[in-house]
Amino acid sequence: MREMRAKDLQLLGIYHSHPRGENRPSRTDIEQAFYPDTPYFILSPLPDAPQLVRVFLIRDGEVTEITVEIV
Repeated sequence: MREMRAKDLQLLGIYHSHPRGENRPSRTDIEQAFYPDTPYFILSPLPDAPQLVRVFLIRDGEVTEITVEIV
């Protein structure tokens, strides 16, 4: 993060996967969401996952799913 700030770069997103569960924020994800203006991308490799990638904003313990358009 220091190097990013020194280079005037912007954090565009944080991603991780939930290999055995639904791709929504876990209690730990919510507790450790230290960047409230940064989208959290959560991936699911499960074959029956309705969405492979879901994106959330997590602010003060509140979770909001957002839509991201790839252009």
